[in-house]
Amino acid sequence: MEFFKANNFYLVGIKGVAMTSIAQCLIDDGKTVIGSDIAEDFVTAPILTKLGIKIEDIAKIPDFANQKIDAVIYTAAHQGVDNPQVVAAIAAGIPVYNQAQALAEFFNLKQGIAVCGVGGKSTVSAMITFALQRLMPEELSYSVGVGEIIGLPRTGQWQENGKYFVAEADEYVVDANAKNKGLAITPRFSFLQPSFTICTNLKYDHPDVYENFEDTKRNFAKFFSQIKQDGLLIVNGDNQDLVDLANSMNLDRPDIKIITFGEGENCNFRLKNFDFNLTVPGKFNLLNALTAMACLTQLGFTKIQIIEALNAFRSTKRRFELIKKTEKTWHFDDYAHHPSEVLAVIDTLNESFTEQKKLIAFQPHTFSRTRQLFTEFVDALAIHTKLNDEILLIDIFPSAREAFDPDMNCDKLVTAVQAKYPSCKIQNLKTINALAEYVQNHEHTVFITIGAGDIYHAHELL
Repeated sequence: MEFFKANNFYLVGIKGVAMTSIAQCLIDDGKTVIGSDIAEDFVTAPILTKLGIKIEDIAKIPDFANQKIDAVIYTAAHQGVDNPQVVAAIAAGIPVYNQAQALAEFFNLKQGIAVCGVGGKSTVSAMITFALQRLMPEELSYSVGVGEIIGLPRTGQWQENGKYFVAEADEYVVDANAKNKGLAITPRFSFLQPSFTICTNLKYDHPDVYENFEDTKRNFAKFFSQIKQDGLLIVNGDNQDLVDLANSMNLDRPDIKIITFGEGENCNFRLKNFDFNLTVPGKFNLLNALTAMACLTQLGFTKIQIIEALNAFRSTKRRFELIKKTEKTWHFDDYAHHPSEVLAVIDTLNESFTEQKKLIAFQPHTFSRTRQLFTEFVDALAIHTKLNDEILLIDIFPSAREAFDPDMNCDKLVTAVQAKYPSCKIQNLKTINALAEYVQNHEHTVFITIGAGDIYHAHELL
C-alpha cells in the first residue's frame, strides 16, 4: 500500500483523459495533485479548471523538493518513463507509477468491472457508470477515459467504502518504445484484477506496438485469465474470434462464467429481446446498451430498472456528440479512429439522415495505424457513403510515440478511394482552417468531424 502513503502527487501529462480521471480519484482520497502538460487546451480543461489543479510546463523540470512531491504518475503519451520530468523524479528517489499502475491501485481494492475491447469500451464503461450512479451511487467508484460523461459532473470518482469500481481498460501499452529497448510490451490493462471483465469487440489495432492480430489476441487472452476466482467474462457473441478466445481461456479457468451478448441466436443477451429507447443514435449504441445490460443484470438489477437508467444516458464527450443544431444544420463530433468505428459512425449517419446532404470530415490518427489498416480505411470511408455526401480529409494527426512517416499521407487515401470507389466524392483539405472554410461555403444538412486528434477544433471556427 505504498501508493496510498504518498500525499502529494505530480501527474506528468495530466490533461489526458485517463490522467484526469486518476486526478479526480486522488483528490477524492484527500491527496494533493499538481500536474504538467503542453499549453494546448484539451477536452479535459473544464474538469481540471473546476478542480483548481496547478498545471506546469511539461518541458521544465519541477522543483520536486519545494513542492514536497512524494509520488509521480506518468503516461505513455509523453515519452513515458523516458520523459525528462520522470527521469528527474527517479534520480531524486521519488516513487514513480505509470497511469495504469495508479488506476490498478484503486481498482484492485474493489470488485472491479473492467471494460475492454477495440471499439465501444469508452461508451459502455460510461453507460455502466451512468446507470450505477442512478441505481447504486453510494457503492460506485470509477475511471472513464473521456472528456465528459454528459449528465455527470466528473469522469473519475473514488469512494473508499464503495463496493464497485468501473474502469475503461485500455489495451495500449505503458511504454511505446519497449520493443526498441529489447523489452516485452506491457498492455495498460495488464495491471488490473477484475471481478467482471467485459469485452466489446476484438479487432487488430495499434500496429505500432502489436505485431499482428495474433499478438493482440494473446494479450487479450492473458487479460481475461486475470479475472478473480469465480468471476465473470462478458463478450460480444457476434465476434467469433472473441468467442473462441474466451472459450479457450475457459478450459484453464472453468471457474469463470462466460456470458455473451449480440444479435446472434446463440447469444445469452439478444438485442431483439430488449426494447431500448435511447437518446443516443445508431445500432452500435443499442449494442453498447445491451452490453451494459448484460453486466448490470449480474449485479441484481431488474430489466426495467436498467432500461430506464440507460434510456436517460446522453453520451460522452466526443462520442457522436451533438455540437450544434440550427433550423437547417446538425453538427456532430466523434472520436472514432479505427476503420470499424469510422464505418459505424457513417452507418449511423445514414440511418438518422437518409437523404440529407452530409459533409463527413476525417482525420486519421497515427501514421502506423493508417499504413497498417490502409485498405480497411479505404472501405470504411467509401463503401456506405451516399452519392450526395462528401468525405473531407485533413492531414494525419501524429503521435508523440512514433516517428514522422513521409511516405504515408491522406493524399494516398484519396487516390485509393477514387480508384476503388469512383463515385465517392473525396478530397484532402489538409488543415482544420481549410476544412472550416469549406464547410462554411458549401451547402449541407449534416457536418461531422471524426478522429482521435484535434479535428474537433473545426467546430470552433464555424
